[in-house]
Amino acid sequence: MRILLVGGGTGGPVIPLIAVQQKIKKEKKDAKFLFVGTKNGPEKQMLAQYSIPFKSIAAGKLRRYFSLLNILAPFFVLLGLVQSFKILKKFNPDIVFAAGGYVAVPVVFAAWVLKKKIVIHQQDYVPSLTNKILSPFADKITVSFEHSLKDFLSGSGIFGYSKNEQRVLWTGNPFREELTKVMTEAEIKAARKEFGLTEEMPVLLIFGGATGAASLNKIVMEALPELVKVVQVLHSTGKGKAIDFKHPNYHSFDLISNMQRAYALSDIVIARAGMSTITELSALKKAAIIVPMPDSHQTENAGILLVTQSALVVPQATLNGERLLMIIRKLIYDWEYQKTIKENIHHLMPHNATEKISKIIQELCQK
Repeated sequence: MRILLVGGGTGGPVIPLIAVQQKIKKEKKDAKFLFVGTKNGPEKQMLAQYSIPFKSIAAGKLRRYFSLLNILAPFFVLLGLVQSFKILKKFNPDIVFAAGGYVAVPVVFAAWVLKKKIVIHQQDYVPSLTNKILSPFADKITVSFEHSLKDFLSGSGIFGYSKNEQRVLWTGNPFREELTKVMTEAEIKAARKEFGLTEEMPVLLIFGGATGAASLNKIVMEALPELVKVVQVLHSTGKGKAIDFKHPNYHSFDLISNMQRAYALSDIVIARAGMSTITELSALKKAAIIVPMPDSHQTENAGILLVTQSALVVPQATLNGERLLMIIRKLIYDWEYQKTIKENIHHLMPHNATEKISKIIQELCQK
């Protein structure tokens, strides 16, 4: 069984791909994998601890707003297409699994031309432009939300649609199952030592995704002098986006490699509204302050959390250091509200998506 995984540009598409890869590898020891992503995205660094072979290709991003870079996008797509054909012919996969990111466009199109099986996954509430483009070529489309079933045609191919086989499937969103591992007291003690934390104060985990979030970091910086008086901060800043602030209660990293330990030690999480993040918060039943990336698909994702009271959602435009500090202080001591949002986010979506999608992929390989 040979499976090509494709996605990237940001960390969002990478996490479900890794989750499904780990599940299949556990069940099929002889399965072979290759990950295709962007050259400058975070995917190669994220894959390092999983020993998944990686290839990068050129990728042209089509922006939904006016930009001179859109003129160059077709040339990058064409170059990526040539590279995709070479990779596919050499690796010869049984199936291609894509989870978003514009890098998937040339790979999936090349796979379709070469008559490979194709599965694409729609993470976000609103379908991405990439998945809208690729959906006609897919044998199966999996979606995180039941609402998304109507966003894609339910037939089974680009030139014909079968009434006997469901093509679009509601699975939920895959997440890394190792995050749910229950830690022993010895492991918790070791994790505290690793991060430089004590038992005396609550822990606030802050991250803006695999690439970090410079604007979110700036707001955090404004709050830090007072914030470290009430919480210990674990901050994943993003590469090259470190904050110049020194204090025993502030611990920053370009990228936290052991998120399982970071999640386990945290009492409250501040994060963006990417679907991989929301899925992990849901599986781990975490109290979270969500600051969606402005003017992006994250606004709709955050809207779901707001309507279902699954997190404390704060628009970035209304946020500064002083308000952030006030929100954190209030949430720390409001136990009832914490309990409510923890329960609601936990019941937001199915938690067996990794198993469902790995089964779909394996069944297609057998066909």
